[in-house]
Amino acid sequence: MPESVNTSALDKSLLAGEENVKDDRPAMIKVDHVSMVFNMASEQLNSLKEYAIKIARRELFFEGFTALDDVSFEVKKGDVFGIIGTNGSGKSTLLKIIAGVLEPTKGTCEINGNIAPLIELGAGFDPDLSARENIYLNGALLGYSKSFIDEHFDEIVEFAEIERFLDMPLKNYSSGMVARIAFAIATVIVPEILLVDEVLSVGDFMFQRKCEDRITELIEKHGVTVLIVSHSNDQIARLCNKAVWIEKGHTRLMGEAESVCRVYGGLGGRTGSEESEQRVFEALCRLDEVEVPEDACVVVSGENADSTNAKLVLRGWDCQDMDTVVFACSATHANALMANALASVFDAPVLPLNPNGMPDSIERILYDAKPERIVFIDCGNKAEQASLLFDQLPWATEVVRLCNDGDLYELSSRVFEYGMLRKLWPEDKVALVHFSDNLESLAAAPFFYKRKCPVLIVASDSGDKTDDIASLVQRFSVEQVVAFGPSIRSVADLLSQKGCSLFLIGAEDASRSCFEINEFIFGLSDGMPFDAPELCLAQRSMTQWLELFACGGYAARRGTSLLMVDNTSLDSLSDCLEFISNQHRLKKLVFVGSRTSFAKRDRDMFCSVLKGNELE
Repeated sequence: MPESVNTSALDKSLLAGEENVKDDRPAMIKVDHVSMVFNMASEQLNSLKEYAIKIARRELFFEGFTALDDVSFEVKKGDVFGIIGTNGSGKSTLLKIIAGVLEPTKGTCEINGNIAPLIELGAGFDPDLSARENIYLNGALLGYSKSFIDEHFDEIVEFAEIERFLDMPLKNYSSGMVARIAFAIATVIVPEILLVDEVLSVGDFMFQRKCEDRITELIEKHGVTVLIVSHSNDQIARLCNKAVWIEKGHTRLMGEAESVCRVYGGLGGRTGSEESEQRVFEALCRLDEVEVPEDACVVVSGENADSTNAKLVLRGWDCQDMDTVVFACSATHANALMANALASVFDAPVLPLNPNGMPDSIERILYDAKPERIVFIDCGNKAEQASLLFDQLPWATEVVRLCNDGDLYELSSRVFEYGMLRKLWPEDKVALVHFSDNLESLAAAPFFYKRKCPVLIVASDSGDKTDDIASLVQRFSVEQVVAFGPSIRSVADLLSQKGCSLFLIGAEDASRSCFEINEFIFGLSDGMPFDAPELCLAQRSMTQWLELFACGGYAARRGTSLLMVDNTSLDSLSDCLEFISNQHRLKKLVFVGSRTSFAKRDRDMFCSVLKGNELE
């Protein structure tokens, strides 16, 4: 698939605090409509002879690659100016043009002052020479005289912290130690302009801090103008007062560093339509104007997936009221789906059981609750040994095991029959999902729990189960089959042909399916609406389903749903913003999963469109 990356300029006027204030400071760097085009040969040639022959025969063609396209900006005296952008966007090319290494194809670059370029640390070092010899060699390449190096030698060695290893060959040094020496040599003078290209990301943590401190000293004590290229959004926001975002050679946004970095953090590297990007951009800009109340955002996140589930259970249930606890083997999400459906009839939580044992956070809940009944669901008997703990508990409890050797449909139909024969479930609905619709079916879990709806699961390797499903539905007089997700469509069509009353929720696109399922659950109006003032959100990622075992039951008990958001897609983020803004009763968003799933910027952006809190 072609890469869908937006490169058009964003409206700078939407950024708060971007008034056009007259700035009389002299311009140290003036980049004026600079473009850079590289010629790439149509084929690889291995010798000068081949090159000459191709040229003579007119068989050699070049294709122009535009690394920079009409880029313009000014860096004033005393500015700390940041350049950000995704890989291959032309940041380093631009810095080399400013340093005089490259000549632009079009436009001009005016420099007013002497430059110290920190572009490629360690370039020109000889690995067979000692560190002492390389200090003089590299200093000479940078234009320093021998007397200058003599005068500052001790300062360079002290900064690099290599006193004990001065006479050791450089080839025995680590890359981080080489970077220390190179940085110390390059910054021993006080330039008027300092160019820094990703050098703050090399070396160990303490060295990075030392580099930052040296650059800060040059800025604050000597008024050095600094131009920094970095992939670290936080670093640019922290060190710089101005920034420009360049994407695939085009200028997207320029202004105050903090605002530009916030927008880049929300849009950079994400793909989607221009309309979706504009909506997300406006929401990011709006963060300057809206103060998000602390109680509008809740993050449920533990040290691992098990502790996250434990926290969900403790938020949703009182341990003293747990007569029943339903355990599901964490080897597959399918166990969680069946568990959520069955747990609903007991008003019980769903807890994960790992094949290698019970996590401490889960065991504490079990011992605090001391339930009278434990139901264990395990397709494939993956946690058979671990489940022996249930028989050794120091209090009397009924243990119900619903397990098999690995047939998903067989186990899900057995769980269905278990509930039907005991009249635990109403006879109006049964849910149907496909095993491959992992995240879509987890998004439907609050429906299973809220509506006390059993779920049947089919898989690609389970063969045609439509006759079995139709027979089961007729046997128990089920009124309707509710199918969730895109992969279940073919099965649903066959069931419909067999006379089953069918309701299908889920678009062909997996990401959009999660939203349609969520909209369906939130819009239920037949006596059991999902209308709580809060909404659960989780990342639509295959790595997160382990954290969502208990989320279906938690969301249902809170009267809400689980919205799965694709963090890499601007379209998904835009859909999420629209959904939240249209739910006027919402006052709180509950983000489930590790804190890295949703950056604080994204959490604030979603919370800023809540209307129940009257944030507008």
